[in-house]
Formats: sequence, C-alpha cells, structure tokens
Amino acid sequence: MDLFEIVLILAIALIVVGPERLPEVMRTVGKILRELRLASNTVLHELTDVLDEPPANAPPAPKSSPPAVQPTEKK
Repeated sequence: MDLFEIVLILAIALIVVGPERLPEVMRTVGKILRELRLASNTVLHELTDVLDEPPANAPPAPKSSPPAVQPTEKK
C-alpha cells in the first residue's frame, strides 16, 4: 500500500468512527487480522502436511535395480 492510501483510509476512519473510538476500533481490527492470519497459517500447514504424506493405497517404492550391463566392444 502506498502511504497516501494509508493516510486516506485513516482519515476516513477518523471521520466515520470519531477520535474517541478510533484506538479501540483499530485494536479490534488488529485482533481480527491476527486471528485470520493464524487461522490461514494453520490451514496452510495442515494442507501441506496432508499433501506431503504418501497415499494409503500407494504401492511400495521400487527397490533400486542392479546397474545396467554395458556391452563389450568387439575388436
């Protein structure tokens, strides 16, 4: 956000809410944003945990195969 946009939003909030209640409203908005960020981080971590797990019905990983036999050169 640009500094002008932040100042404009704060000026509108000051007009709408009033100078007495503005600090209380800003604290409430901060708490709501913090809770939303915490919830989104929790969901993101749960999704990455689930996506990183192998499926339950997946076949076992293949064992390493022996090295390929190189053809011998004929002279």
